[in-house]
Amino acid sequence: MQFQFDIGSSTGKQPAQAHPPVAETVPEILRQLLDQQREQLGQILQVQVEHLNHARAAAQDNLARWRQLLGRCQDQHPEFAGHCKMAYPVMENAYVQLLEKMVQDLVEADEDAFDSEFAIQEFIDRYGMKVGQLSHLLSIVGPLSEAAHQLEEIAKQQQQQQKPS
Repeated sequence: MQFQFDIGSSTGKQPAQAHPPVAETVPEILRQLLDQQREQLGQILQVQVEHLNHARAAAQDNLARWRQLLGRCQDQHPEFAGHCKMAYPVMENAYVQLLEKMVQDLVEADEDAFDSEFAIQEFIDRYGMKVGQLSHLLSIVGPLSEAAHQLEEIAKQQQQQQKPS
């Protein structure tokens, strides 16, 4: 079977022509679009600035809590803040070495090293717990170290202000 359709107009009427935009309206429409884009970009920028300020305030609040903790335990554990400052770089180095060994093992493995569930589980057993726990410890000792550093800086500034010039 063959079908043939004639799409031509049988009524003889001309189809309605879309009026081309007037030359003056195109630039005006483009200006309006540009103004809307600028306004939206300004709003996006404002939201990002507010988010950044919120993140900064949250970080400062977190460090303030650690400084308060160090201040409260200063009498009972006077070396604690200094030990945190000394321990953090050592822990950080151990973490990087662990990650380096993990990455090196991945580079040396062949393409189908993780084709089986057993191989994936063995890799997770070897590195997952160590990396996760060391990362968690760093997330505790790191802010304590930073807070200890800030307390030390505050103490130095107070000593300099108390010295007679």
